[in-house]
Order: sequence, then structure tokens, then C-alpha cells
Amino acid sequence: MDTGAAMTVVDGEVADAVGVMYTGRRRMLISATGHRLEGEVAIVRELNIEGEVLDYEKVLAVKLAEEVKKTLRGLDADDSIIVGITTIELAGFIPDTSTGRLRKIEKFPSKP
Repeated sequence: MDTGAAMTVVDGEVADAVGVMYTGRRRMLISATGHRLEGEVAIVRELNIEGEVLDYEKVLAVKLAEEVKKTLRGLDADDSIIVGITTIELAGFIPDTSTGRLRKIEKFPSKP
């Protein structure tokens, strides 16, 4: 999880393996660690965050540099995905900085 990243970033090889739908739109982000991430916006059919499934979620498919992967592994994180804060919030979680884990939040009930 990267609370500095607005959208979820997925390594291009993983994106291709799960069969994302590419949109043709290019985008560039700077991660919280200062790495420049450039790639193509894609749609993932289903993205599972701690048991909450998001349908048709937008991600940025990039070729993650080995330096980025090494940083992720050093944080004991998966080196093929950076889950952005927008994705985390859409799944109904917030980052708990005291534990380094996600905490489920209650959603407001929808109006009838």
C-alpha cells in the first residue's frame, strides 16, 4: 500500500497475465518513494483487497524498475503491485499508520 499513490500500480507482466483491458491512455505518477512510474491506464475485471472485491477497477500498468521492486521487497510487500489510496478507500478501508495494516471502516448507509 502506498498512501502517496492515488491509483493502484500493477507491473505490466502481471497486468498482461490477468488479462486487463488497456484504455490507450498513458499516465505518469510519482510514488511516495519518489520513483517515476509511467504506463498505460487499464481496467482490471476484479481486484480483491482484503476480501473486498472491486469490479472494473482502473490501474496503471507499468514496467516496474528493479529498484522499485527492491524497495517493495524491503518493505515486505508484494513487488508487483502498489495499491493506491483511492483503491483502498473504495474497498472500505483506511491505512492504520500505528499498525501498518488496513483497517475496515463502516460505510454510510445509502438513502432509500
